[in-house]
Amino acid sequence: MAKYRLQTLLEIRERAEEDAKQAFAAAMAQLKQEQDLLQEMKDELERMIEDRHRRREEYAQKLASGEMKVTDQAAAYRFIDRLKEKEVEQKGRIDAQRENVREAEKLVKRAQDALIQATQDLKALQKHKENWETQVKKERAMREADQLDEIAQTIYQQRNK
Repeated sequence: MAKYRLQTLLEIRERAEEDAKQAFAAAMAQLKQEQDLLQEMKDELERMIEDRHRRREEYAQKLASGEMKVTDQAAAYRFIDRLKEKEVEQKGRIDAQRENVREAEKLVKRAQDALIQATQDLKALQKHKENWETQVKKERAMREADQLDEIAQTIYQQRNK
């Protein structure tokens, strides 16, 4: 059978599709990692808020029961204020992480688009190769039929001489 003249291009497109698949998988893994980190940050913020509320309640109970002196109350409230500041910092980190997630989502979309394009390019060339193979088989069958016709005519002419 004849060699497909676009075989090299077909192999290039197969490699391009495989590379696109790997890039897509890497982008998906990166997105998952960024989403997991975001969730961890949100969970940490929730723990921080709960801790602050718990400490505020604890300080209020100690003050009401007389366990805490009025002078200690100012230090306790400064500590609560520092906890609030840490929560604000955590919210800032969460916002930055949300941006990282959005960027990772954009990367996934671009990788997906590249994968779709590479797959379409490969399938188009594979279809072309299939059509070419069908055409080659058809032409071969026609040549064989012509040769058989010539043989049959030659035999017929030799018998009728």
